[in-house]
Amino acid sequence: MKRVALPLVFLAIVIGCNEEAKRQPPPAAPAAPAAPSPEPPVAAAAKALKNALTVDPVEAIARDGRVVIRAHLKNPTAAELRPVLSWEAQGTWWQGEKAVMAPVPPGGEGTIEVHAKIGERVYPLPRARLEVTDGRQKLCVWEFLDRAMAAVAPLVREWNVAGPFEAATLRKASGEADGGNLDIALRSLWDGLLPPEKGVDLAAVYPSRDGKSVHWKVLTAEPSGFVNLGESCQTPYSVACAVAYVYSPEARSCRFSAGSTDGLRVRVNGKEVWTKNIVRAAAPDQDAFSADLKQGWNEVLVKVAHRTGEWGFYFRVIDPDRQLKFAPKPEAAAK
Repeated sequence: MKRVALPLVFLAIVIGCNEEAKRQPPPAAPAAPAAPSPEPPVAAAAKALKNALTVDPVEAIARDGRVVIRAHLKNPTAAELRPVLSWEAQGTWWQGEKAVMAPVPPGGEGTIEVHAKIGERVYPLPRARLEVTDGRQKLCVWEFLDRAMAAVAPLVREWNVAGPFEAATLRKASGEADGGNLDIALRSLWDGLLPPEKGVDLAAVYPSRDGKSVHWKVLTAEPSGFVNLGESCQTPYSVACAVAYVYSPEARSCRFSAGSTDGLRVRVNGKEVWTKNIVRAAAPDQDAFSADLKQGWNEVLVKVAHRTGEWGFYFRVIDPDRQLKFAPKPEAAAK
């Protein structure tokens, strides 16, 4: 009897466990991922409107400075858009005779026209903001004058660059560079004539400190127009020269604007037309000046001082009639 009882007890335990398993609820199915929360209506509208404004380039500026700036606004939203223009005039810009605009229906397109007058100093541009509302709240804002004026006031983007020409370093007994002495050395380098300033030869190789040589390289500006000298000239307390060529079909006076890190000196056809020895961060249109261009190719030489940090410059030519051409070498065809 004992031999039969043990297997019967074991069988009862197994049956009990199976019955208990049947009574347990089935495992829960994995939860479905939560649906992303919808974008707020204003954020969604702003995203849809990001590329809704196109701007016509200004073809020319009239002799009396009058200009029409035209933009086109598409409405991809389900609400009527109401454009509003604000204008902060600077320099000798005049706010304008009129601005023409109208509400844009859903799925439609409207045109915004600004009739303005510009004085001799085109840059810096005033701040002109176009914003749109749905009648209750602001949905999107654009600043558009730079896009309109780019063709009549282009940034020169291709340059031949030679540098760095380094300041002689005067050191303390500790072996560390003396900032005061470096500034004096840099000023001496700034005030003196570098070899390119005595006559540009794009095939020339110039001696430099530590047995290195300086030769010309072609450098293209960044999309913003910034000519980043730090790409090829990273030495602190030094100076670089950049040369580009401007073709004019006739002799004329021309307006320029520029910005630099740090000091800036400009020569046109060997004649100094601007100098500012300063410590600053570069921004477009910090300086404005005039120079005479001869018929044919004109050499523009820019000398830029550098202490530490970012190094480079912006250079713009005001060309109201869109007659000028630019090239890194004077023998390039004027296209």
